[in-house]
Amino acid sequence: MGKKAKGKKEEVQERSQWEGKHPEPKSRVDERPVLATVKLAAPVCSLLEFKLECSPSTKISYIVDCIVDRHGGSISDLSVCVNRFHPEEVIVGRDKTLEQCGVFGGECIIYYDFVPRAGALLQ
Repeated sequence: MGKKAKGKKEEVQERSQWEGKHPEPKSRVDERPVLATVKLAAPVCSLLEFKLECSPSTKISYIVDCIVDRHGGSISDLSVCVNRFHPEEVIVGRDKTLEQCGVFGGECIIYYDFVPRAGALLQ
């Protein structure tokens, strides 16, 4: 029969200090509230003004879609600015978020403008 090996040391594996510990997952829900007041830049018309509850992670494309819906889908080629309307500050990338435009929470004003399309109402 076989002989027992004497003096054999057990191999101890060294465990990492991070084993079994996972980082906290980032929340996909942005808890920071933003109350955006959406206004037509010119002419000033309170009937076209509305409030939108969102978060800093809200994309400009979502806001543009809300504006188009409020106009019944009759407008396109919007110019959008955050907190100040100026032709040099028009947001070109619709995939930008409010946070990338300098809004981190609280209240903001989103100005928009558009070029009217030729149609039965303009003739």
